[in-house]
Amino acid sequence: AVVSTQSTGHMVYQGHLLRPDTASLSEFTLDQPAIVICQISHHSQTTGLGPGTVPDRGTPGEMDLSGLFFPLLGIALLACWVAALSFTPSISFTFYFALLVLSGLFLVGALIS
Repeated sequence: AVVSTQSTGHMVYQGHLLRPDTASLSEFTLDQPAIVICQISHHSQTTGLGPGTVPDRGTPGEMDLSGLFFPLLGIALLACWVAALSFTPSISFTFYFALLVLSGLFLVGALIS
């Protein structure tokens, strides 16, 4: 696997991003004294994944919520079942049928993944 690391830097002054990123501080009009924050991000790019290599999972601190899809969907379906059983007289047969089909699809999807 070939791994190359690229760094990008951004400068922030008084809550605003200084653009362009390639400019030097002397090109901006800054009050004196000035506090400029410099954020440097390291991005690794992996090509030709071989055995034993792990693909890049994004930048550190980035939230990946994809693993919560099935648990959240299960909680939502459970809440729908509780509401449907609590308000039985006002719920139609079509709603129960749709809820039953969605629950079945959820169980099949959960078993496959």
